[in-house]
Amino acid sequence: MKPTIARILILLCFVLLTGGPVIDAADVPQDRFDQANQLYEEGKYPEALNHYQEIEKAASHWKVFYNMGNCYYKLDQPVRAKIYYLKARRLEPFEPSIQKNIEIVNQQLKDKVPTSQPDFISRLLMRIESILSLNILSITLLLLVVIFNGFVLLLIKKGKNRFILYGVSFSLILVLFFTGYHIHRVNKYNRRDTAVIIKEDAQLRSGPGENNTVLFKVNPGLEVKIIDQGVNKKWLQVSASSEIAGWIEAESLEQIQGLL
Repeated sequence: MKPTIARILILLCFVLLTGGPVIDAADVPQDRFDQANQLYEEGKYPEALNHYQEIEKAASHWKVFYNMGNCYYKLDQPVRAKIYYLKARRLEPFEPSIQKNIEIVNQQLKDKVPTSQPDFISRLLMRIESILSLNILSITLLLLVVIFNGFVLLLIKKGKNRFILYGVSFSLILVLFFTGYHIHRVNKYNRRDTAVIIKEDAQLRSGPGENNTVLFKVNPGLEVKIIDQGVNKKWLQVSASSEIAGWIEAESLEQIQGLL
């Protein structure tokens, strides 16, 4: 590789590493976060919650959601606490303190549906995703694109060479693989397929509409999985377990949104 091409590639890699797009890194203002934590330690939960909510508008981080859940719990709002614990768990699925607090909150809720444990493959994928952030994945993909283009330039300049052809083929395969995985992660990240019942006396019906049969009555705090949505999006098909499923009004639940 000629020095000029090498310098260009090194410069591009440096730019990507230092100034690449930040997709899932949370820019949490540390001073404001420390102030909120101090207010929480002093027992000023409404004031602390206001600070965390302001931070949430600017950035998303599992610790912010976790602390907001703690504030709601101290303010005797277990349903809101569970919502924010679930938001925190979505970002940090293997943090034991989050799961512990969810279990504590669940004990105060009326509907207690046992959650199914993920299988080995699911746990492995969750572990990989918890280590390989979208930020790192994006930078890796961009670096692979740069490497691929570098091999293409060498192919144009030096012609066919076994090493160069191998580099072009292998880097192209990696680019395609990481591109597909990146698209999968972004789509999964933006999904809102988990929700919590927030309305009293909510009803699961046999179909989308009040003219359908009531199957179950569910209470606030129940976590459900969104399966499908009606034509006008006012009704959602959800399931809480293999035995509890049906259609519910969208306004009766709050979705755990895909978060940064």
